Amino acid sequence: MKNKTSIFYSVFFVGGLIILLNAISSVYFIRADFTEDKRYTLDRSTKRILREVDKPIIITLYVSSDLPPDVNRSVLDLKNLLTEYNQYSNKKIDFEYINPNKNKELEQQALDAGINPVPLEVREKDQLKVQRVFLGMMIQVGDRSEVIPLIKPGISMEYTLSTLIKRLTIRVKPEIGYITGHGEPGLASLDQAMKELSVLYDIKPIHLLSEPDLNKYKTLLLIGPMGTISSTQLGRLDDYLAHGGSIFIAIERVNGLLNDGIGVEVNTGLEKWLEKKGLYVENSFIVDKKCGTVTVHQQGFFSYPQQINFPFLPVISRFANHSITEGLETMILQFASPITYVGDSTLRYQPLGFTSKISGKLRAPISFNIGRVWRAQDFLYPDLTIAATLEGPMGGDKEAKICLVGDGNFMVNGTGSSRIPIQKDNINFIANAVDWLSDDSGLMSLRTKGVSSRPLNEMTDSKVFLIKYINFLLPLILMIVYGLIRFERRRRRRNKRMKPGFIK
Repeated sequence: MKNKTSIFYSVFFVGGLIILLNAISSVYFIRADFTEDKRYTLDRSTKRILREVDKPIIITLYVSSDLPPDVNRSVLDLKNLLTEYNQYSNKKIDFEYINPNKNKELEQQALDAGINPVPLEVREKDQLKVQRVFLGMMIQVGDRSEVIPLIKPGISMEYTLSTLIKRLTIRVKPEIGYITGHGEPGLASLDQAMKELSVLYDIKPIHLLSEPDLNKYKTLLLIGPMGTISSTQLGRLDDYLAHGGSIFIAIERVNGLLNDGIGVEVNTGLEKWLEKKGLYVENSFIVDKKCGTVTVHQQGFFSYPQQINFPFLPVISRFANHSITEGLETMILQFASPITYVGDSTLRYQPLGFTSKISGKLRAPISFNIGRVWRAQDFLYPDLTIAATLEGPMGGDKEAKICLVGDGNFMVNGTGSSRIPIQKDNINFIANAVDWLSDDSGLMSLRTKGVSSRPLNEMTDSKVFLIKYINFLLPLILMIVYGLIRFERRRRRRNKRMKPGFIK
């Protein structure tokens, strides 16, 4: 009887404990994440966005059933992610799952939402067949909606989801002024950067002479001016900073004219204005052994394209610890110039990015030679600064900010047939910089979450030479040492046997 009572209380205790843990888990969401990039942990930017949600959000997931295991795993991860979103938004997010393949009505509903079926190869009974599946999602806030037409397997959805929720729930976007009138690239040629910035900001082209009030803009952007900026216009920038303004500047101090085979100095007046602030941009081309490539056509019996390293396209993978550069791994610049601080301690100067240990600089004007043989004496200036910030009172009592990049084209896509894709971290840099200048944490930490680029570290020629000969000689040396040890052991054994009275 006593044993039966003991078993009853044990079962009652365990059952009560399970019920209690379930009740706690329904209120508090806890999950351990041991992945390197914390892919299963919501970023702080996402949590902040979800805490600010004040309207109900409806998320409809249009997903077919009987998906392959790898695709089904991505869908399951997405469902778990939506559960977390619901928890952190204080139950403001409702979501439903619809299988459009179930009937024609649901299929038409998915098509009306902008989600089309995609062909997917499925193996069944050792046969490969193509199946039409739906893998999309619609997010709705009031009468506004956004659609993700295809959920790509293996891709983290947190950034996409958080960006769309932010876009749908933001009330009034702060205004950012894009300065024009001095040969700056048009907004159409900055489509990657503008697409990223337009999530949180309203970008407006302005002219310094005709804009009545610069102070209404959170931040001003001055990207790659090529024409002269008058003292009157620079004076307006001074007045803007004196009132606590923030400016992002990408300066084109030198210009590489590859078709003409020359590189020339660019003078707009902006370089002298920056120098008065303490930011000196040299009229030199940065060259770096860690660099991008250009395509040249080799002539011979056949003409064929070949990729050649071009040190005028430095690859930047060394960054300071700053909110602008958090999570960045690789930026690619073109015809950049080094930045040096020549001011005093009244302002706070912070370098952001640096060239590699094998870099140098060539003073403009120069001639380009694609086939040039680069030597060690061409890379005598390591750790050159390519971007920096400056903070403090600049002509007034209020705190002002400047973020400067020594390359005016690092975010320019171009237009038409000359359009080129820009490195993702180049866009992350400008977006993070605008967030920092605008005193808005925005999506800074979330933009670079899950980045997995792992560029190889450059080594000096002497180190390469040393490693090569160590790999060649070390096995031989070890074999010789081992042979000498065996020879000495056998010699001692032989001498021992030759002594009188030795008995084996």
